[in-house]
Amino acid sequence: MTQETQNVLLSVEDLRTWYELRKWGFFHAGYVKAVDGVTFDLRHGQAITIVGESGSGKTTLAKTLLGLVPPTGGRMDLAGHRYDSERVKWLRFLFKQSERAAWRNKRERRTWIRAKVGFVQQDPYGALAPFMNVRKILAEPLTIHRVPKHDQEERIRAVMEEVRLTPSEDFINKYAHMLSGGQQQRLVIARSIVLEPELLIADEPVSMLDASVRVEILQLLRRIQESHDLGVIYITHDLSTVRYFSEYVFVMYAAKLVEKAEVSELIHNPRHPYTQALLTAISDPDPDNARVFKDVPKGEPPSLAHPPSGCRFHPRCKRFMADLCDVQMPVSFEPVAGHQVECWLYR
Repeated sequence: MTQETQNVLLSVEDLRTWYELRKWGFFHAGYVKAVDGVTFDLRHGQAITIVGESGSGKTTLAKTLLGLVPPTGGRMDLAGHRYDSERVKWLRFLFKQSERAAWRNKRERRTWIRAKVGFVQQDPYGALAPFMNVRKILAEPLTIHRVPKHDQEERIRAVMEEVRLTPSEDFINKYAHMLSGGQQQRLVIARSIVLEPELLIADEPVSMLDASVRVEILQLLRRIQESHDLGVIYITHDLSTVRYFSEYVFVMYAAKLVEKAEVSELIHNPRHPYTQALLTAISDPDPDNARVFKDVPKGEPPSLAHPPSGCRFHPRCKRFMADLCDVQMPVSFEPVAGHQVECWLYR
């Protein structure tokens, strides 16, 4: 095993998450292919951003990585341990486990995942129980994972200091509705790191916040990531926030990762026509923009229940090549070292 392989925290290979469609509740009517053939590696201490418009499959990918939605196929390895559903099915077949033993195995697997993976939700108010104060919100995961009582208070105070909910005495007995939006999101971040996970998944953590506190929250996440050597997956539809946070950007369109590159490389030299369109659509605080026409792709993203054949962006692409883009699914090309793009323009 090479040193680079040992440094990989999360390895995802050909991951597929399809939701089954049923007619009249009984008859199979197809699938919604929300995640379809996603492959990437995340190293310890690395932050990546997955960016794409609404409906591209970003949140389903996050739920699959969190173990909340079972994958249809593919492989997921976290810290050297495989944890996708196919592994559990294979174990049941191999050892002839009883239903009760299989259920216990699944429950233990989920408990292990939730200790290793922290989750920062998009809506902080909806993510916090209104009947629990700050102390109970932060103590709950510690209690579930059987952290001794005498260690809980110390850990709670430490994470509150880390997310700048200070002095802790002023916040520890407050309820969620008594906090501002930024303070609520700090509390969500504190809960996500209270078990000292190795991986943090943040699903649009600043989209519900005022513009004045967005960069502040992203910088807080960045400090936490660096101090704990966390692997972080930051999911967003806003490319303008990417430069504040991550080293790599993965662009997702219609359930597929169509481009992967370092932040500076992707922003200054986008290759895929969809990535170029995303960057064109970013609003800059320049009054001259009122007189400039921005050429964005026509149409809407395709239905994931009936995706187009070939490249999924070809119905909206101005550089579409007949009998190629509409027939064959593009493979991954590497026009520049470390810059991968799934587009036939670079064959």
